[in-house]
Amino acid sequence: MAMETAAIYCRLSQDDGSVGESGSIQTQKTLLTQYCKEHHIKIGDCYCDDGWSGKNFERPGFQAMIAQVRAGKIQCIVVKDLSRFGRDYLTVGNYISSVFPFLGVRFIAVNDGFDSIRPADIDSLETSFKALIYDLYSRDLSRKVRSAKRFRAQQGDFLSPFAPYGYVKDPADRSRLVIDPEAAETVRRIFRMTADGQRKEQLARQLNAEGVPTPMLYKRAAGCTRTKWNNLFDENFWTGGLIYGILRDERYVGRVVYGKHTRDRIGHAHVVRVDREDWIVVDDTHEGIVTQEEFDRAQAAIRALECGAVKNHRHPLQKKVRCATCGYAMSRVQGSAPYFVCRTSRMNSAY
Repeated sequence: MAMETAAIYCRLSQDDGSVGESGSIQTQKTLLTQYCKEHHIKIGDCYCDDGWSGKNFERPGFQAMIAQVRAGKIQCIVVKDLSRFGRDYLTVGNYISSVFPFLGVRFIAVNDGFDSIRPADIDSLETSFKALIYDLYSRDLSRKVRSAKRFRAQQGDFLSPFAPYGYVKDPADRSRLVIDPEAAETVRRIFRMTADGQRKEQLARQLNAEGVPTPMLYKRAAGCTRTKWNNLFDENFWTGGLIYGILRDERYVGRVVYGKHTRDRIGHAHVVRVDREDWIVVDDTHEGIVTQEEFDRAQAAIRALECGAVKNHRHPLQKKVRCATCGYAMSRVQGSAPYFVCRTSRMNSAY
């Protein structure tokens, strides 16, 4: 028999706080590498998903590995245990009993003593029960984590991984916010100028003309480790939507707002909106950048400007049609012959 080319796969659901790859990922690599060496299995590559739920099979490392499997470049997959491969009972079972046998791929879960080269392992009750238990454990853990987070939010703790623009996390207590003076001044200016009647597109254009760093650029310059931002390109500028998001953020008056969105499926990134009455709102949790009066004045100005605007029904392509030049979403113009137009030039003279 020709020597199999194996892929070792490692996964951790949440970062354990270590620098770079989590310590547990490295432990898994060491264990699996040693196992392959002892059993004379040739390792082709290692695939890792650090910080991904086992309920989500759209994990980048997992998808890259499966692509190599389908291309015939991998004949064996080695994982620490079934839970590292995934925590969805039906999906895991389908891969083990149908997909991998069809593709001629051997599957090994070291700590579970599972090896698909032994046909009895595939259909054993022990394997089925383990996969089911891992699934149920994941669901139960998710419920407990959600409950714990709601409790902390009710106590006024700030739970988001990154502080909003204008704030930084308190070094002495990461669940509290303290004001970042430089960015906070820009936030105050946005509220003040909006209350004075300036439209958000005009304000964005002025900030861009003055070269004021956007929240993304400002935080990157300050050493923020966030890698995923809601824009297509590294070149970033103020937009009306960005201004609007700041103006509507109640955290700037010193309150914590939690639970505005929730994930509709455990382990998946897709979120749905939650009715306001179900939000958790706690006042006076940190120092506000603007007063409640200043916040209310800005909201009144927004409503006044929106009064005369034509209300468009949400179109299926809204936020999906993007400009080929700047990469930002285009606006749909109503009429007898509706069309999409890029409004970037209104906010940035470079376009």
